[in-house]
Amino acid sequence: MASCCNRAELELAGNFCEQGLIVTTTGFSLPTELNYTALQRLLPVLALADSVRFMEDAPVLVVHSEVDEGVLGDRVATELGKLGISWQAHAVPAATDHTDSQLYRCADAVLTMIVPAGSGLPSEFLATLAHWNVELRALRRLSPLSSASSGQEFALEFYLDDWARCAGQRARLQDLAARWEVDLALAPSDSKRPRRRLIAFDMDSTLIQCEVIDELAHRAGVGEEVAAVTARAMRGELDFRSSFRERMSKLQGLDAAQIQEVGASLPIMPGARTLLRTLRSQGHHTAILSGGFDYFAKKVQSQIGLDEVHANHLQIIDNALTGDVNGEIVDAERKVLLLKEIAEREGIDLADTVAVGDGANDLPMLAAAGLGVAFHAKPRVRESAPCAINYGTLEALLYVLGVPRGND
Repeated sequence: MASCCNRAELELAGNFCEQGLIVTTTGFSLPTELNYTALQRLLPVLALADSVRFMEDAPVLVVHSEVDEGVLGDRVATELGKLGISWQAHAVPAATDHTDSQLYRCADAVLTMIVPAGSGLPSEFLATLAHWNVELRALRRLSPLSSASSGQEFALEFYLDDWARCAGQRARLQDLAARWEVDLALAPSDSKRPRRRLIAFDMDSTLIQCEVIDELAHRAGVGEEVAAVTARAMRGELDFRSSFRERMSKLQGLDAAQIQEVGASLPIMPGARTLLRTLRSQGHHTAILSGGFDYFAKKVQSQIGLDEVHANHLQIIDNALTGDVNGEIVDAERKVLLLKEIAEREGIDLADTVAVGDGANDLPMLAAAGLGVAFHAKPRVRESAPCAINYGTLEALLYVLGVPRGND
């Protein structure tokens, strides 16, 4: 196992400590490199650290923690003892590299694992990395410290040495994620560096927990009929544009007052508010690109805070729906065009865009974006998207983007 620091840097760190700098990191010199079996045994304890690195030219484990460092060091030492591994501790100062940008520089690939509440780390995870013939260079905890020890959802980043070998395993990720019941995301390390991004979301069943057209249809007395067509369209079994017109026609004559009633009680997806608040604080540009309706998209925008919305405009005459929309239908191709137009206007490279959706209508957008994320998506979408969140809330997108949550 390699790392982004070497023996000379560790010795230099020791000199700094002698000069009285604050120590927040401990290095454990070991007689031999840890094999993946031993490391798997250590992983639950190492997950409590802010970051862990493995030195390149010596068997040294460098554990960094900003919370309760002494206790964590003791726990690592205890676990090493249980494994029959001798060790010698070295004090390392905060000056030693442990920030996210420095960790990304020491790896070619980053694998993000999000473990749902109540679950544990997969017992065969590190054996899988060994089978891939890749080296683990570092790991970083992204979730709050309490999450790793209290059964809450928690997330780790694993820094790996060879993107080409990792990329060859990308197709197997969703199979592994399903078997382990975790969310996995694999990306080249350069793509994880902090930068301003465009984050585009589908709305129905992504930012809200319903399909609005089905809610309207229920009030029009054709709920089951329309919901069946919606489900088939989202699975990719029907052309979106023609199925959309078919469903819209069944809403003809619905009292416009029903729109307001539905809009007053939109169920926001768990994690959406925290996600958007964090993205705003980091300066990202956010948008809704929806095959739904702009009245509801604007309601969502006002509640959780997005920069812009693009969706279909319901046509209303004499206070009733006509069964049509004004303007061009926002279908799969329109979503891709809007993604590219917004990115160009905002001066954001297409490679720095992120698209999030759940239905077949989102697939071209997910493919066009720098990172496409299927969120609690239909099977076809999960299988086709570069990344999928199947278990976590929308907050899990922050972990996919490499955004840590503060210790609590």
